[in-house]
Amino acid sequence: MNKPTDTIANADLLVELGCEELPPKSLAKLAKAFFESLKLQLVKAELDFDVEASRFYYTPRRLTLMISALAVSQPDQTLERKGPALSAAFDADDQPTPAAMGFARSVGKSVDELETLKGDKGEWLFCRLEKPGQKLENLLFPMLEKALADLPVAKPMRWASNDFSFIRPVHWLVVMHGSDVLEGELLGLSAGNSTWGHRVHSPGPHQIGSVSEYEQILETASVLVDQDRRRKMIESQANELGDAAGGKALIDTMLLEEVNCLVEWPRSICGSFDPEFLDVPSEVLIASMQDHQKIFPVIDSDNGKLLASFIAVANLESRDFDAVRKGFERVINPRLADARFFWDQDNKTPIETLLKQLDSVVFQKDLGSVRDKSIRIEQISKEIAEEIGSDVTTASRAAVLCKCDLVSYMVAEFPELQGVMGRYYADKSGEDKAVSQAIGEHYLPAYSGDQLPVSVTGKIVSMADRLDSLTGIFAIGLKPTGNKDPFALRRAALGLIRILLDGDLQIELDKALAIATASMHGQQVVSEQSQQELRQFILERLKHYLRERGYETSLINAALDAPLGTLTDLLARLDALKTFMSTEVATQLAAANKRIGNIIRKSETVTSNTIDEDMLVIDEEVQLFDAIRNISAELTSLYQSADYGAALALLAGLSTKVEAFFDKVMVMDDDPEIRLNRLNLLAKLKAMFDRVANLALVG
Repeated sequence: MNKPTDTIANADLLVELGCEELPPKSLAKLAKAFFESLKLQLVKAELDFDVEASRFYYTPRRLTLMISALAVSQPDQTLERKGPALSAAFDADDQPTPAAMGFARSVGKSVDELETLKGDKGEWLFCRLEKPGQKLENLLFPMLEKALADLPVAKPMRWASNDFSFIRPVHWLVVMHGSDVLEGELLGLSAGNSTWGHRVHSPGPHQIGSVSEYEQILETASVLVDQDRRRKMIESQANELGDAAGGKALIDTMLLEEVNCLVEWPRSICGSFDPEFLDVPSEVLIASMQDHQKIFPVIDSDNGKLLASFIAVANLESRDFDAVRKGFERVINPRLADARFFWDQDNKTPIETLLKQLDSVVFQKDLGSVRDKSIRIEQISKEIAEEIGSDVTTASRAAVLCKCDLVSYMVAEFPELQGVMGRYYADKSGEDKAVSQAIGEHYLPAYSGDQLPVSVTGKIVSMADRLDSLTGIFAIGLKPTGNKDPFALRRAALGLIRILLDGDLQIELDKALAIATASMHGQQVVSEQSQQELRQFILERLKHYLRERGYETSLINAALDAPLGTLTDLLARLDALKTFMSTEVATQLAAANKRIGNIIRKSETVTSNTIDEDMLVIDEEVQLFDAIRNISAELTSLYQSADYGAALALLAGLSTKVEAFFDKVMVMDDDPEIRLNRLNLLAKLKAMFDRVANLALVG
């Protein structure tokens, strides 16, 4: 085994941890966490390396770190230590005091060897120490131990008689710097320079001469260690086979990554299944293929319909791929038969008969069963539908049936099909198409960026479902804290926002929250505090969403400080404000608005809309009053039509009058009646602006 030498200043570091098959769904996360932890420690230790060129690899049987151009040791350091002042370091006889001797001991020198440092405030004992940098071989293994200990491993395991644990048993360890092996131990293994190849084709061991040979050695041993290359190869093979089958491969991104974490040497095969299974909804067959078999369905290139073909990815180079294909086919047909059985069983009874079974499914112990939740969703949906002028009967029926498929055989097997199967079962039971569609849509959006419900009823029921969860969970004191959000309320709030904003559902947020609160009557007390906390929670999500859409934080805060109507109205105000603030007059008006707010607040006076015209004695206050009065009717009309751009432009015409008022008028007059009249005038002016936004927050 080669010993590290001092002749290599910088070389690539290779760390490979060889394991039994690692969990595919967390493999990428583990590898990245391992990599980031080591990088951070190397930076802290001041070990020079090429951050941009460094990377990590992973396969089902290994975690690999490749640190580019890593220094063999830390740089030498010159440490400067400042000791006691000379006045405290020596006594009247010029003999060193205990303070001086203590400082000398702390730096490993005698008092005579110390220097003095002069400054503006006096002189001190001083010492320069040369600290040689530590070698990489002495620093690396403790770093690796810490990186492994910090990995997000939910359920570590032990093996043999070891007293340590890891996510899977570890069988080999490679730690090399250039062509040198760095000696050390990790998880009971001594570091070496031997890796292991494909379990079947070329197990090994395979000796690595230098780090630069690593990828090629493994590829020769039938292992593509670069996960990006494997992913592209799998995708390319699947697309080619899909085309050859007369359609195209349906490649789900998450499934592609999972398959990538299951193979080291991908070889794809196209198989087929009995076309009779196509009578079952395609979503069911696709879920069965993707979830259970980890295979890619094939769909028609023209109409997107599922074909009786699939693409599987094997982890070997077989001499008889036909036998491998038949093996996949033998496995998939029973799985699809199970799916067809669930479909047939569920369709034997109308969807409404499943309602009673929802009584036995607990939503949350303090909020009752899923049936209780359905009743609340129905009540919320009816009131929202009535509020926006939609079909109340359709909304009510869709809401009461929307959770029925949760107790179906199919959803018990494929939970991700909730809603989808409800739509099919409602259709089969003869429900109105609008009801079926809303049932199918009410889980949308299921995640950030997911599509929204298309139908108005679907939006209503989706919104009602989220409102019920948010209101109920906040009411019982289980709001999200830190990273804990077991009821996915952040996602629910974002979905609610997107339905109101992007779905253009014309109901005020506060009205919707009030409806949801009322639906809890008799089941759960909703305190004023929990209502306010929920409103703030939703508004925080709204702010984040608007920032992602490119709006500045100050503009968002200013718009939200105005009376909150519908979210589409908020967006209209934001857009108008964004344009307005780019004008020259906007800065002046924002400053004036802020000044008005400060004056009213400091006066500690309760203002009103009552302005006594006879008490306006100075020309500038009369002119401002007349200007406000002259635009009031037009401004009200513009606000009613949500033409906020024109409203702000109209208000901008007051800028010279406002400036003149502040130049000539003393608001805080000694006469309390005159003072109050002027404060009322300013309050009226500010209220006209505040209908769009509180300009003081963007000034």
